[in-house]
Amino acid sequence: MRLSAELLGSAEQRTNPLGEREIVLRGLAIPAIEHLAVTRDAFDAMDFTDNRLTHLDNFPKLERLACLLLSGNVIESLDPANMSKNVPNIQSIDLSNNRISSLYQVGALGKACPKLQFLSLNGNSVTRRQHYRLYTIKQIPSLKFLDYTRITKTERERADRLANSAAGAALESDVQSEAKNGVSGSSTATKTFVPGEGESAKESFVTSFTKEQKEEIRDLVANASSPAEIDEIERSVKRGIFPIFARKRSLDETPTEGDEEEETSSNKKSRV
Repeated sequence: MRLSAELLGSAEQRTNPLGEREIVLRGLAIPAIEHLAVTRDAFDAMDFTDNRLTHLDNFPKLERLACLLLSGNVIESLDPANMSKNVPNIQSIDLSNNRISSLYQVGALGKACPKLQFLSLNGNSVTRRQHYRLYTIKQIPSLKFLDYTRITKTERERADRLANSAAGAALESDVQSEAKNGVSGSSTATKTFVPGEGESAKESFVTSFTKEQKEEIRDLVANASSPAEIDEIERSVKRGIFPIFARKRSLDETPTEGDEEEETSSNKKSRV
């Protein structure tokens, strides 16, 4: 069903539990946003739950609008230029159970809604991406709650460390590749490892390591015990050298077969 002026005129209007004026457009199989100008910017919230929206765009000037309920659609993307210009005061968006799979779209959401405080992406495949939560926190600094969980100071600090690390540079490179290729989850082609290739952390990481090595470096950064360890990993990556020392640290407490044999031999000698 098209979102016509007639439909908007006959839709339920109410004051929701938060005291906001809300127009209810749930479950109408609406395929696209249109004709919202006829609402004359009279609503704080719009409920588009359980429709067929695929793209967030075509908003008229709605400066009062602060909340969008969009769960249960098939939304894959949005237009940040249109939204930041015409709905600049959005503070809450529920995008649960849609089809957002790209971290690039998460970044676009941050540009579209600079005042966003509450966001849910539960049920979207993007939530399964590595570093999804930290990346989202960094890209949308105004957020207070993500997926119904309050963002902590510690998470913000971790997000900053990730963004300033080699792993963060590699992640951002992958995100930009998604945007360029128009697909989600794309990755750069595997390159031959050439120590010292690339002058910056970002360049070295992208050009010098295989996909598997990239994933392992991201894990090492995520599990680093201190900022100093992250810096040490990044210095190695800048030189095009895989940070093998960090991997060894995680294995220090696990005795190798050779160690066990040496210990056994030593015990035998002590008994002689």
